[in-house]
Amino acid sequence: MPFPKSYGPTPNGGVIALKLVESGGKIELKPAWASRDMMTAEPPVIANGVVFVLAGGEFTGQANDAEGGLFSAEERIKRSVPARLYALDAVTGKELYSSGQQISSFLHQAGLSVANDKVYFGTFDGTIYCFGLK
Repeated sequence: MPFPKSYGPTPNGGVIALKLVESGGKIELKPAWASRDMMTAEPPVIANGVVFVLAGGEFTGQANDAEGGLFSAEERIKRSVPARLYALDAVTGKELYSSGQQISSFLHQAGLSVANDKVYFGTFDGTIYCFGLK
């Protein structure tokens, strides 16, 4: 079933929203919206009607089809791109905020936290980021 709202193709990943609806006495999930393309989207956190999601930026490819074998850790790091934080309207998926080029590294086995009106996360280079929600 297609998404009523979509913000473009997602060859690198993204997030989707589904709605719980009752149909014929049964509860069903129906598509609500699909986000923009995000390189390695991390699990989102929802607070006050806003979906916070990190495009982690980590290149997670394993098999190196061109040369055979697997990508080395060094090759995967070189192919990774800086993370980007997005705030999306939970109902429509519309982008409310993007951190743009403010983040200098990618996420690796991490996620984001929301507490005290702030979004927190750390990146591969050891930097801890804190973005205010107000």
